[in-house]
Amino acid sequence: MKTDNRGFLAFSLAPYLLTMLAPFRGAAVINILTIGLLSCLSLFSYAQERIESDQASLIYHSGDGEEHVSLPLTTQVEMKVSGWTNRVNFRQVFRNDTQHWLNGRYQFPLPDEAAVDHMRLEVGSKVIEGQIKEKLKAKKQFEMAKKAGKRASLVSQSTPNIFTTSVANLGPGEALVVEISYQELVSYKKGEFSLRFPMVVNPRYFSPLSMQEQKSRSVSFANTLATIENGTAFNDHIGIDAAAKVSIEVELDAGVELGLISSPYHKVSHTQLSGSHYRVSLTGVKADRDFVLNWRPQLDTKPVAAVFSQQGKTHSLSSKAQVEPTDSNASTKADSNKAVEDDYALLMLLPPSDQKQDVSISRELILVIDTSGSMSGASIAQAKRALNYALAGLKAKDTFNVIEFNSNVGSLSPYSLPATAKNIGLANQYVRSLKANGGTEMQLALNAALDKGTETEALGSERLRQVLFMTDGSVGDEQSLFHLIKQKIGESRLFTLGIGSAPNSHFMRRAAEFGRGTFTYIGKLDEVQSKIESLLYQIERPQLTDIKLRYADNRVPDYWPAMIPDLYAEEPLLVAIKMNSTQHVSSPTELIVSGTIGGQYWQESVSLKERKPELGLDLIWARKQIAALELSKNGVNEQRVKQQITALALDYHLVSAHTSLVAVEMTPVRASGITSKSVELLSAIPFGWVPPATLPQTGTASRLFILIGGLLLSLLGIYLLSYYRAFGLVFSPQERRDA
Repeated sequence: MKTDNRGFLAFSLAPYLLTMLAPFRGAAVINILTIGLLSCLSLFSYAQERIESDQASLIYHSGDGEEHVSLPLTTQVEMKVSGWTNRVNFRQVFRNDTQHWLNGRYQFPLPDEAAVDHMRLEVGSKVIEGQIKEKLKAKKQFEMAKKAGKRASLVSQSTPNIFTTSVANLGPGEALVVEISYQELVSYKKGEFSLRFPMVVNPRYFSPLSMQEQKSRSVSFANTLATIENGTAFNDHIGIDAAAKVSIEVELDAGVELGLISSPYHKVSHTQLSGSHYRVSLTGVKADRDFVLNWRPQLDTKPVAAVFSQQGKTHSLSSKAQVEPTDSNASTKADSNKAVEDDYALLMLLPPSDQKQDVSISRELILVIDTSGSMSGASIAQAKRALNYALAGLKAKDTFNVIEFNSNVGSLSPYSLPATAKNIGLANQYVRSLKANGGTEMQLALNAALDKGTETEALGSERLRQVLFMTDGSVGDEQSLFHLIKQKIGESRLFTLGIGSAPNSHFMRRAAEFGRGTFTYIGKLDEVQSKIESLLYQIERPQLTDIKLRYADNRVPDYWPAMIPDLYAEEPLLVAIKMNSTQHVSSPTELIVSGTIGGQYWQESVSLKERKPELGLDLIWARKQIAALELSKNGVNEQRVKQQITALALDYHLVSAHTSLVAVEMTPVRASGITSKSVELLSAIPFGWVPPATLPQTGTASRLFILIGGLLLSLLGIYLLSYYRAFGLVFSPQERRDA
């Protein structure tokens, strides 16, 4: 620990100061103030010493006295990419280097569409498999195990992209491994595949306005308020850099030879194992930004449509009933159930290349930029540069406006302006003046952006209205914002741009789905131009709108998302489908996709006879259905939606808002007479993130400096007054009357 000598120096000088001031009148007052000042200096010395100590040991205490400590934590991630799916196993290794028995809790992000379906606990040679249970039951089992001295682990979902691992009874010197698995789809844009693994949670902002709206609509207000007060769902322990390290290994089997493998934010190494099989490695990096891996096939031609399929469930009956036939009737029933198992499919669709529109349309482009405190640093620079590129890409036939928001909302103009050189110049000046500060009142911004005023109507109602929303998505009240978008989107299209090293992809992806737009992630400055130009080119030329699916016999399949977004150039459509099978209805053999291209009806038939086998598609379908149910929740149907989500998650062995994975060792390891301590593991600061004005304990001692400055000025004033009176330069009122 670094030693600070300021307190020692202050008290060493105290006798000399008091001796010098003693002859003067008012010395008693001066003595008191001097002692007070020296005490403040001592307090400052102690506070500064604590700050330096905390930064070294990564330990600090919150206001309620709860201890927060960064235990040595490493994360090992293994990914297996096969075609369109990515199976991810990651191991969180907790090591207890203290002399105490510890109960730990660690918050971490995952992709917002990750279908988490497996967890196991490893201590030495012992392995305990996790079971999916209703959230309250899993929590109760975990707490009972913790109290009984048993090793246990609990994996819970706070939001669709923020999860929490809790571990109980980690002994001194022990290491405990929690392995979590999930399934996801990789993304594909402009001929390039991509996956993203988030590694840090951005701090969240809760809007008092949206909380009040939730209260008036009775949408989980009590739960939201409890979350804010208890800090159980969001990372409010930002401010100290945790030393957590992450290693990632990806087995990439793309099915075709690759022309390029790259990671824009990390240095990776890759080895070709066979023609289309690669291994990509990232070792021991700091968990302060998201990991992104891109790969581009060498082939230039792409199929118009393709279907990947799977028969039955990944976790068939294993977590529900453990069916073991004991007689011939039971065996017959099991065989019968197996015969009518549902199929799951993933449809990929690209419009025919000869259908592309080469002529751009007239648009009203609303550019919205988040200027809240969470956007400080690199994020605001990226967003402003993106705005300037968007302004430069406007055509003479377009109209536009710029809206900025933090605790309030401002705009370039009360209504959209023609894209003249003069107006674009005014917009550039407006953008240059923007600074990041304040809260994230996104509700006000969405209201302003989605309102189509009379001035806009006068400028031309035939224009396609597109809203470009640039933010890090650091809000904690997503549900009320989704509700607002559903109500006000109309014929507008909402496109979200994730800005910064760790944006809230759950909010931005779902918001874009509701707005029938797309989500784009910009992680660093040198990506801004290419990504914004690509996005602007795409949204000028929508390829397929009003998309619908049906079988050849006119039955409608069970697919998600239920409201399929528009299809844009060089970006495929991916839809998860459940094909219900019964003994009385034959399996469908053809799927018909229809929509509108350039105002003309279009359809494509896809054969379901020739399918490409794939695994985990049932998990992806169920995860998308759960997401759709969450978004449909309101004050009237909340209880029913909760029951539906719980039943679906238990059926498919998935972690959700109402289910958790829990693993408990049967034998106690901590003696009943020994107590354990509960600790909170800290998260790293997102790369490039600058804390807003309100800082945690590790911020500067600015208030203490102000207090010390005030005391010094007061001491100086009294000293001068006493000095002048001592030499007869200042007289009392009685002395003036006597004179």
